Amino acid sequence: MSVDVVRLEIPARTEYLILARLALAGIARGVEIDQSTLADLKLAVTEACGNAVLHAQPGDTGVVTVHFMVSDDAIEIMVEDDGPGMDAASVGALPDGELSESGMGLAIIHALVDRVEIGTGQSGRGTVVRMRRLRSTRANA
Repeated sequence: MSVDVVRLEIPARTEYLILARLALAGIARGVEIDQSTLADLKLAVTEACGNAVLHAQPGDTGVVTVHFMVSDDAIEIMVEDDGPGMDAASVGALPDGELSESGMGLAIIHALVDRVEIGTGQSGRGTVVRMRRLRSTRANA
């Protein structure tokens, strides 16, 4: 199985969020992917990057790094910020019933991708959100 990786590093500011979607759209031009799957992934990466911007370093010094890994059957996206990280209770819990605005991003991501893993960055700081989605809905059947 071959895997292509694209790495994008952006300032942790909302005006740069569109770059993650544009990078994904560019990657999708070179691989076979269902348009509905691409739309779901664009929304998921926007939500993950939005959360990263919200929780990254205060001020204009924060960085969000996005890795796009394309394999023969799936696209995996890893979004990492350099902020203080999420506490264990926030990482493991998805709100039940009525969702608050602050919990919607993770709930949306969980609904749109096949697998989500949330953890702490390698340096012990920041949050890493790893999402995986099969490229074709036919592969799910």
